[in-house]
This record gives sequence, structure tokens and C-alpha cells, in this order.
Amino acid sequence: MGGAPATGDFRFTFDVDYLYDGIPLIVVGLGIFALPEIISLLIKNKSIATKGNQLGQGLGQGLKDVMSNLPLVGRSSVFGSLVGAIPGLGGSVVDWMTYSFAMSASKDKSQFGKGEIKGVIAPESANNACSCGSMIPTILFGVPGSGSAAVFLGGMLLLGIQPGVSMVSTHLDLTYTIIWSLALANILGAALCIFLTRPISMLTYIKFSILAPVILTLILFAAYQATRSFGDFLALGGIALIGVLMKNADWPRPAFLIGFVLSAGAENYFFQSIQFYEYSWFTRPGVLIIGALILCGLFLPTVFRRMMRKRQTPEEAKAASEAALVTNFNLDIWIAGLFLLIAVVFGYQVWGEQTLTRAFPLIAVTLLGGSSLMVIINHLRHRGQIATAEIRQGLFYIVGFFIMAFLYFELGFLTTTFVFSLSFIYFFARAGSVKSLSIAFGLLVFLLVLGRVMSVDYPEGLLDGYVLAIANLV
Repeated sequence: MGGAPATGDFRFTFDVDYLYDGIPLIVVGLGIFALPEIISLLIKNKSIATKGNQLGQGLGQGLKDVMSNLPLVGRSSVFGSLVGAIPGLGGSVVDWMTYSFAMSASKDKSQFGKGEIKGVIAPESANNACSCGSMIPTILFGVPGSGSAAVFLGGMLLLGIQPGVSMVSTHLDLTYTIIWSLALANILGAALCIFLTRPISMLTYIKFSILAPVILTLILFAAYQATRSFGDFLALGGIALIGVLMKNADWPRPAFLIGFVLSAGAENYFFQSIQFYEYSWFTRPGVLIIGALILCGLFLPTVFRRMMRKRQTPEEAKAASEAALVTNFNLDIWIAGLFLLIAVVFGYQVWGEQTLTRAFPLIAVTLLGGSSLMVIINHLRHRGQIATAEIRQGLFYIVGFFIMAFLYFELGFLTTTFVFSLSFIYFFARAGSVKSLSIAFGLLVFLLVLGRVMSVDYPEGLLDGYVLAIANLV
């Protein structure tokens, strides 16, 4: 962290090569998950919890319920581990599948949906086991089984650990370390949740507009430390825009993160396959089987949905159709149009490259563009409307984020954080001047201490040099 006041030209610079060097995983994770959730809570502009609850009162009863349903816990855990080992499936389906199994195996199905404890035990047992099962393809093949496994895989690669068969041969000790760490983490995590539930839950009663500047500052700090480039903030905002659209349209965001993690390895292995076998490798049995499974994943959900529609009564079918139109149409068009534009732009960029170089990118953009066109055509055939007020507000916050990112580099990270948090809490959260100033000043002190203890740098801009000079005097 510098000491002299910054003077001279603007600090805003952006290296175009950033896009070609690759966007850091932490930027993608924060953009697709964290920022959309913050924006969603800001739009509601209220605390997460609206009324008090007596937490920790049913601990003994909960333990008795689990012990009386141990066979269900065992079956759901085994099933969750198996489903977790299937890349990309994981937690998106395992909860509903085990809930369905628990209901079908129960003698009295009338209580499901009304507080039946088996409907809670089965999905939760499977969900916990699913996280561990997703480590199987992640460690052995480098293919993450879930969004959290994708983040874990990215951490392994950053540490120089290459997943693969060697993890159970030459690096078996490291594999056992990971396994035992997961086991201990679940035990310690459960214990901490039990003892800290009540104090942590108090945060949910605080108006989120007061928490937002603090959380956003930590997110920006983490994103900037990836490459310490302005490109990190631009990429964070751009991916957050996609995340906001996908969240409002109920598109699965973990799939986006998994695709990002797998893209580099997939292109590398595709390149090697073409070199070794030329294009005949497309006809090899293993490739055909994997291709068939991919096609099943693409088209079987549509077949199942049509089968379910045939079983519905006319009234149920009409209600479901109207709900789908009102929920998805306009936003799906915008997302598909955005992805189609991305496919066209990147397809045009790689078109002039050598055949071997452009093969994988062209396949990727063809799949992206083709699926986007299918979505657009499908929704043009079934027109509908949605309420766009929340989406417009989300886009407004994204624009505000880009302005803030520019000011972080232009004026300085510390200065902008203090002014932004003070103004936001005072005007938007409508807190008092004392509370607003206390939170903003406390956040500034936290960043100064963090920067000195961890020896990290912030964008100084034009004003942070003065702030650091005053801090050094104190």
C-alpha cells in the first residue's frame, strides 16, 4: 500500500489482453451467485427475516426423529452419494428424487406437504451425501459434480494439484486428506451451526440495505485480488448481469460455473484427440456413449414434460401453461438473444483461424447459438408477458455497479468505499447520521487494518494516497 498522495493522470486503465488471459474463477463465482443475490435482496429492501422465531427449542426432538428414521437416512445417503457422482446432476435433482422416494415408501402419504418429518430427513440426508459424492468425478477425472465441486476444483488447480487417476495412485495420501477433511468439516460445521444459530440469525433481522455496502466491499476486495486489474470489475459486472437474468428466469446457474471450469480442459483434450486420432475419434465407442448420454440429457426432460402434460387434467394443463408464459417468456428471449449474440461474435473471431485451432470454439458456439435459437423460436410460438419491474431495477443496480467500479480506480478504493457506504446507508437505508458514519468509518478502518496485516494493495486513484498518509500518521 502506497504512502504518497496520488497525483497526475487518471488511474482508469484496461488491458484488452485480460479477456484472452482468462477470467479468474473467483470473479465468475462471485458474479454468477453473490451479486445477483445482493441485488435481489436490495430490490425487496427489507430484512431477510420479518418476524422472530424461537431457535434452538427443538434440538432434542430433532435428534429423536433422526434416530427413529435411521433406515431412511441410510438409504437417502447412499442414493445421494450415487447421484452426486454424476457430473452436473447433483443437488438440482437429488432433493426432489429422495422426497418422492420417501413419500412413495410411506404408508401414510397424506401428511407430505404438511410438515411430515420424513419429507425433511430424506432430502437433507441425500443432499449432504451428494456433496461428498460429487468429489468422485472431481478428484478422479477433473469433472466437477456440482457448483461447489467446481469451486473446489478451481482451488486445486490454483494450488498446482492436478486431478486424475494419479490421485489414487501416487497421491493417495492427499486424497485421504481431502476425504477426512470433508468428514471433519461436516461434523464441525454441524456443531457450529447448532451453537451459533441464535447469534448468527440476528443478522437476518437487520435491514439488508445496511448490510449491502459491507458485503459488496468484501466481494470487490476478493475480486480485485485475483489479478488486480480493472478487468476483474468489468468481468464481475458483466457476469452479474447474466446472473441476474438467469436468476429471474429460473435458469440453473451452477451449470454456468461448471461449464466455465471445464472449458479449458475440454478444449485441451479435444485438441489432443484430434492430433492423435484425427476426426475418426468421433466414432470411437466411448465417445458415442458419452454423446448419447448428452443427447438424453438434452431431450429426455422435454419428453418427460410432455408425458406429464398428458396426465394432467385440462384445468391443470391450462394453469401450468399460463404460469409458464407469465414466468418465462420475455426474459428467456433476452437471455437467449444475449447468448446468441455472444455465439455470433466469438464465432466470427475464430472463423479465420486454422482448422485445428477453430474446431472446438466453433463446436461450442454452434451449440450455444443453436440452443439459443431453439429457445427463441419456442417462445415466439407461445407468446406471453412478465412483470419487468424487478428486472429493470436489477439492471439499474448493474449500471450503478459499473459506475462504482470506475470510481474505485479513479478516486481510490478506500475513498470510494467510505463515501459510497456513508451515502448508501444514510439515503437508501434511511439510517441516522451517527449510524451511517459509524458503519462507514468502521469499514474504512477494517480495510486499512486488513491491507496492512495481509500486505495487500488497493487501487489508489487520485485520493487514496492522502487517506493512507493520514492513516500512517495515526
